Amino acid sequence: MKSRRQLYLLIPAALLTACSTTPAQYAMEPDYDYIQKVETSSKYSTHAAQIYWVNPPMKRQQSTTNQQD
Repeated sequence: MKSRRQLYLLIPAALLTACSTTPAQYAMEPDYDYIQKVETSSKYSTHAAQIYWVNPPMKRQQSTTNQQD
């Protein structure tokens, strides 16, 4: 019974370590095209507001470094 409990704790730990060693295939970067569109439309709006990006929109870019063993 004790070994079964240890096994239940060991399997998720092994799976989490295996997933953490995989290299990231994508990198997150700000979506400058969308930011520019929103800020431009704000300038020409009848209710011009100043925009402060607290959490700017992000887009996923494929990583340029492909390291294979």
